[in-house]
Amino acid sequence: MSTPSRRVIDLADYPRADILRAFIDRQMPQFSVTCAVDITALKQACVRTGASLFVASSHAVSCSVNAVAALRHRVVDGVLYEYTHTDPGYTVAREGDLFSFCDGVHLDDFAAYSRETRARMAAVQQAPDLSLGAKHHLFFISSVPWLAFTGFTHPYDPMYAHVPVITLGKLNESAGRWQMPVAIQVHHGTVDGVHVARFFEHLEARCAQADQWVVVPS
Repeated sequence: MSTPSRRVIDLADYPRADILRAFIDRQMPQFSVTCAVDITALKQACVRTGASLFVASSHAVSCSVNAVAALRHRVVDGVLYEYTHTDPGYTVAREGDLFSFCDGVHLDDFAAYSRETRARMAAVQQAPDLSLGAKHHLFFISSVPWLAFTGFTHPYDPMYAHVPVITLGKLNESAGRWQMPVAIQVHHGTVDGVHVARFFEHLEARCAQADQWVVVPS
């Protein structure tokens, strides 16, 4: 599967050019937002079909990230690009409280996405991967299912400063509804609060419609 294509964004035509310049050299140019997302319908669909809740959650996240153009913007070697789509990269738990990186792919079809994701996760559990490389076409997903956090930040890596990082936390049940804390960390030069809000709007809608797209794994 090929790397997503990208186009150069001319700063002369980029409405946020001044904002990008204002934040590009900040020592810490990122900000993080955490929201509790209602995943009741998503969880029910996973129970009904036997689908992995993490795989289904990550698919909802991937669709939501790609729905917001600002989350597909990257500055690479001083040039601003927009990717046609971005692929998810995960952390995968291993024995001994360890983890591995896992580069995934975004696929609109959940059945195809589930097969590909499960295969890739199984592969890195056998052959862990902590390498760095050309990952600007990715966004990152971390899962912390042991912790119902209310805020989350990740180490700042200048190499991937513009790559969004999404963190999924421990589910909480109240009055028959299930919520999951979801944190997103982004670069303020290319992403504002309004873009983060749109991401969460897409994510909540996608989770609410889970019975329409979560299918029995093949």
